[in-house]
Amino acid sequence: MENLFVVSSQLPVHIEKVEKDFKIAIKEEPVKSGLENFYRQYNTKWIGLTSIDHYKLSNQEKEKLKDELQEYNCIPVFADWNVINDSVHGFSKETIWPLFHYFTQNAVYVEKYWNAYVKVNRYYAEKILQHVNKGDSIWIHDYHLLLLPGMIRDKRPEISIGIFNHIPFPSYEIFRLLPWRIEILEGMLGADLIAFHTYNYVRHFLSCVRRILGYDSVFNRIQIHERTLKVDAYPKGIDFEKFQKAAILEENKPPEKKSQIRKEIEKYFSPGEGKKIILSTSNLEHTKGIPDRLKAFEIFLRNNPEFCGKVCLILIAVSTGETGEMYHNLKSEVDELVGRINGNYGTINWMPIWYLYRPFELDDLIELYTAANIALITPIRDGMSMVAKEFVASKPDGRGVLILSETAGAIHEMNEALIVNPNNLEEIAEAIKQAILMPVEEQEKRNKVLQKRLKRYNVDRWARDFMKSLADVKKLQQTHLTKKINIERKEDIINDYHKTKNRIFLLDYDGTLTGFRKNPADAKPDQELYSILKNLSTNPQNNVVIISGRDKEILGKWFVGDRNISFIAEHGVWFKNPGENWSMLEQIDNEWKKLVHPILEFYVDQTPGAFIENKNFSLVWHYRKSDPDLGIQRSWELKDQLMDLISNLNLQIMDGDKVIEIKHSGINKGRAATYKMGDEKFDFILAIGDDWTDEYTFEALPDTTYTIKVGTKNTKARFYVESVNDVREFLHQISGK
Repeated sequence: MENLFVVSSQLPVHIEKVEKDFKIAIKEEPVKSGLENFYRQYNTKWIGLTSIDHYKLSNQEKEKLKDELQEYNCIPVFADWNVINDSVHGFSKETIWPLFHYFTQNAVYVEKYWNAYVKVNRYYAEKILQHVNKGDSIWIHDYHLLLLPGMIRDKRPEISIGIFNHIPFPSYEIFRLLPWRIEILEGMLGADLIAFHTYNYVRHFLSCVRRILGYDSVFNRIQIHERTLKVDAYPKGIDFEKFQKAAILEENKPPEKKSQIRKEIEKYFSPGEGKKIILSTSNLEHTKGIPDRLKAFEIFLRNNPEFCGKVCLILIAVSTGETGEMYHNLKSEVDELVGRINGNYGTINWMPIWYLYRPFELDDLIELYTAANIALITPIRDGMSMVAKEFVASKPDGRGVLILSETAGAIHEMNEALIVNPNNLEEIAEAIKQAILMPVEEQEKRNKVLQKRLKRYNVDRWARDFMKSLADVKKLQQTHLTKKINIERKEDIINDYHKTKNRIFLLDYDGTLTGFRKNPADAKPDQELYSILKNLSTNPQNNVVIISGRDKEILGKWFVGDRNISFIAEHGVWFKNPGENWSMLEQIDNEWKKLVHPILEFYVDQTPGAFIENKNFSLVWHYRKSDPDLGIQRSWELKDQLMDLISNLNLQIMDGDKVIEIKHSGINKGRAATYKMGDEKFDFILAIGDDWTDEYTFEALPDTTYTIKVGTKNTKARFYVESVNDVREFLHQISGK
């Protein structure tokens, strides 16, 4: 059975120190989470903090606790309480939490907190590395441990690592404010699978990676050297069946078995009197928008006095354990608003707001879900609104209305709710009225769709999908590794080379023989490259061909003299054999440039940093120097506009590495390579290239050809190497110099 290490900020047990002993109890949430069957598939162990480090346990006590926790499959992480406090309540709660929720004014940037965050992540890494073995999987949860994947990867690169961030991930403009943004991204990129609740957060993360670290993504995959990792969205579900069954049991309870709070609700809000209950429950945090929720309810009462005495808002605010000034101010504001509204609108027999500042057990919450007619869930920003899903699941008869913020994480799955802008108080007030007056038939129709979706994609499915994707990424990595040119494969190719007499090398230039430059003119050959090509080309049994998208003028300038090298320029327009002049495969008309050039000029003006390269028989729009996101957006727009223009001009659009090239269709490197080889019988063929234009070459050559891709993108090539340096080293070795 595979080992699965579930890593989070706290262990799933409650630990209490009683004199010299420990009292351990399983926390309610993990037991009732709906993942029992999922965890039983694995040899599951939990790793996390104990929450009692403030006791300053002795080494003997730590060993005793560690032994006792083995019964619960828990592995504790011990650390100095001050370090934990600065990491969890400092950096995690006062830096990452507000910043990732777009409350930039509340975020603090304290070096001491950051250092503590690094230390705690390192403590976790050290603990995990003591237990993990090859073939094990690690599932890291949430924003407290964003550096951990990278720390584990540095020591154990073969281990399967996934991380799930349960809070939003901000846009680049917000994330860039973080002084340690590079370290956070590099830490997260140590994982094989990086997951979020919604695709918006995926998109923001990929944008930050591209703009800050320079790594592009293709189909949500990022390539870092020889490793492929995946970034995707997995909206967490709930245990739908549990909530539905509990709700049915609750509705059928005899009066004597009902809880005190349910009896109080039924006493003051008899359904026969047409009274409505609005339930609003969340942690007391700035991100939840509780003050605005109360103000909107006040507007509703003011605008609709006929509902006074008939509607009650049950507000449950759960303390997060924070004690700072901002939390105190928020608590005071909520208290004052509740007091003002109840004072202005309440009567001896009716209070508009029942304010409960305490946590509730899950069974008690289900009672409230079943009793409430309306759920008012209006966070300003959150990861995934589980309460919204729980409320809908607790309505087996389909009767009830969900009012949901358009910025809630669950909004993408719950479009049948009444959707509101959390900052538009009038809109929320109107939605409350609409919910009260909504016909039963419409309630049932909306909830039927919601419940079907929640039942299908429950929490068990969420966890299984995550682990399946993690396994698929590891398989993909293994597939890439089987194509990598390792020492043994390299020796086989070199041995084959020495056995043959008539050889041809088809070598791309940019990205293969030399690296990319922001200014293409700066990518000229260096002395090392000249030396490698000379060693290859002076062997009379070798035919060396540089097959490039460059124009003939620049290639002629860089490779002056009578070198024993053939050249193919502009993807196959121009040919040059050693000692001969440039010639064309066929005559090409250039009149089309007059139509296309003005369009490219327009997009140069619209994209700072872009420029046009005018080759003899093609036009190239470069955007390597541009803002990454803007460059990609403009490239899509440019291609879309060019498609209509060139449809009848026998032209082709080539989407290269940060370039869009327009040239005659039918001209490509594969056709040029075939023409160059002609009918000659080569017993050794080697082709190396880095982008999709080289795929034409790989496809056109015989199956016995050694085709090599630079980088690990999807390719028709048989093998791959990681970088330009690997290409040069390989060519140096094959020449025997």
